[in-house]
Amino acid sequence: MRITDLSHPFHIEDMVFPGTPKMSMYRSHTIEKDGYNLSLVSINSHAGTHTDAFLHFEEGGKSLAEIGLDAYIGPCFVMDCLEKVPCSDITPDDLRPFAQQIQKAGRVILATGWGKHVNTDAFYTDFPRVSPETAEYLVFLGVKTLGVEPPTLHTDKGAEVHHILLGNEVVVIEGLTNLEALAGKEILLSAAPLCFEGMDGFPLRAVAIEL
Repeated sequence: MRITDLSHPFHIEDMVFPGTPKMSMYRSHTIEKDGYNLSLVSINSHAGTHTDAFLHFEEGGKSLAEIGLDAYIGPCFVMDCLEKVPCSDITPDDLRPFAQQIQKAGRVILATGWGKHVNTDAFYTDFPRVSPETAEYLVFLGVKTLGVEPPTLHTDKGAEVHHILLGNEVVVIEGLTNLEALAGKEILLSAAPLCFEGMDGFPLRAVAIEL
């Protein structure tokens, strides 16, 4: 069995999506003073490697605690999109040759190699994008989950693409990494977030398991 970590290390100082709150940590108890360490943490719910619950864009949509674990745990096809250049769209024509593998797994990750740009300005602006037509095609294929390496799905049409996917209860995982060696393979994905009531998204630890 081989396990690949698909998550970026999480740091309070990490860059967050432009226009959203930064994070902070305060150690309220210390070993020196209290005999143990305990911290209070303010986390941006869409920082780092994270998931979007349906509530992220859909009024009345399911929160993390209401989404079944099978969206985050199970077979997943890692599609090879490594040749996609910055600012280009991933289109339905890119996906059609792999429709059978995507449908069989029920979950798909688009491997673009974009994870190597994390914590740079370009990470948030120049990434290969999921077009609205591709989102519609994934809904047509019946996928439960879409994973991507960029911090969001599209620059100009992000809200539209999120509404298409989250409105049809397709879970989104963003900010993945370390996918190059997995492109073209079916893996076992394990990427469950906290069972957090009322939460619109949260960082997670995503791993790929090759049996």
